[in-house]
Amino acid sequence: MSKAEGGFVLKIDLDLKPPEEWLQAWERKNEVILSLYGLKIKKVNRKETEKGWHYWYLVHRWLPAEEINKLQFLMGDDHTRVIINQWRIKRGIPHWNKLFDRKLWKKDRKFIECWYCGNKIPIQDRKPADEIVKEAKE
Repeated sequence: MSKAEGGFVLKIDLDLKPPEEWLQAWERKNEVILSLYGLKIKKVNRKETEKGWHYWYLVHRWLPAEEINKLQFLMGDDHTRVIINQWRIKRGIPHWNKLFDRKLWKKDRKFIECWYCGNKIPIQDRKPADEIVKEAKE
């Protein structure tokens, strides 16, 4: 959904398959988070993946990219995806908010490489999200 259409889609990658009751509580928690930001949900879609779930929340009004990424983080998005999205935003990549459609690394690798923007994250040397967000803003 474009800015002109007056909204956006939040994309959440949940790498976990909890019991349905837990999942419903998790979904309600996300509704509360969005309401705290004054956002109304128009529609929610979810799709089961190999490791968990992908969610798409259609929200009624537009926000800047960094705010969207922050909301996705607060709603439980995959932390590595949040970091890569922050790099994409900083680089000005227009279609930064992609759900992974393939694995980005194998177990024997020492880093994760984003196939979209080329950045590498050392696996054994991951920084806390607040440090990465701070660096991305600099």
